[in-house]
Amino acid sequence: MIDFLDGIALTSDRLYRETEFLIPDFLPKRMITMYYADGGNAKTWLSYGVAAYICQHNLAKRVYYIDLDNPLDTLKDRGVSELLMNRFANFKYIHRSDLEESPIELLEKLAHKDNSKHHAYEDMVLIIDSWRNVTNIKNDEKAMYMMNLLMDIREAGMTVVGIAHSNKDGKNYEGSNNIKNSLDVMFKQTLLKSVMGEYIVVNLDPKKERSGVRACDWKINTNTLEMTKADAVTSRMDSQETEFVNNVKALLAKHPKGLNKTDVLEGIGTRKDNKTAINLLKKFEGEFYKMEQDGKKHIYSLL
Repeated sequence: MIDFLDGIALTSDRLYRETEFLIPDFLPKRMITMYYADGGNAKTWLSYGVAAYICQHNLAKRVYYIDLDNPLDTLKDRGVSELLMNRFANFKYIHRSDLEESPIELLEKLAHKDNSKHHAYEDMVLIIDSWRNVTNIKNDEKAMYMMNLLMDIREAGMTVVGIAHSNKDGKNYEGSNNIKNSLDVMFKQTLLKSVMGEYIVVNLDPKKERSGVRACDWKINTNTLEMTKADAVTSRMDSQETEFVNNVKALLAKHPKGLNKTDVLEGIGTRKDNKTAINLLKKFEGEFYKMEQDGKKHIYSLL
C-alpha cells in the first residue's frame, strides 16, 4: 500500500456529471475548446458571438475575454464597448495593455492552488485571443507548460476557449502537437459568407472531440452579436445561386399546381437548354422546391 496515493484516489461520487453544452454541438462546459483558421476568417467575431451568447442566455456567472492580439483602436472600430462591455454585467474584457504580468504569468496566477481550489472557477468562461500571444506555442516544452496550466484551470471549473491561427498552408493549426493532445475539443474554422456591416457565417469542422461535438455553421450578426445556427444549404450559396433560387421560388409561388422544367427555366428568363440553370435547378431540389415526375415531364412546385 502507498498511503499518499490511497489518500488522493478518485472516488465514484465525483463522477456524477453528464456533459453539458453552453452552446449546442459546439462548446462543452468545463472543457478546453480551440478553433483555428487563417487570418480573415472572422475568428474574433466568432469569439465575440460566443461571449454574447453565453452572457445573453445567463449561462455563466462571468465571461472573461483576454485579448492579447487586437489593438485598442480596433476594439473601438468594432464597437466592443456597445456590443459587449457596456451591455453585459457579467462580461469583463481584459486587454494586454492593462496586464501587470506576462500572459503566461497570468495563467500561472489563475492556476495557482490558492486561487483555483474548491472549484473556484465553476460557471465561468475564459476566452483567450490568441494562444500564440501567451507563449512560444511552437516550442514543445513551452506549449506543454501552457496546456498544463489551462488543464489545472479547467479542473477548477473553468470553460476555456482558445483562438489559434493556422500554419502556413492553412491545413492545420500553428503550434506544437502537445496542444492538440492536451485540449478536449478542436475545430477548424472557415468563413463561409460575409456581408459587410451585417453578418458573417462560419463553419466549424471538428478535428478533435471528447464530448460529442458536431460540425456546425453559425451566423453572427455583427451589429448585435446575435449568434444563431445557420442553415447548412443557404450559408454555402453564392449570390448567383441565391438569385436563381429566389427567382424560381417567386415563379412557383404564382403556380401552386406546379410547372414543368421547360416552363420553369423559361419563366425565370433562361433557355431550356442552359446547362448551368439546369444544374442549379437540380441542385436545390428538395431544399426549396420539389420535383415530381409525370411520365416524361418533371413537374416543379414549392415545398
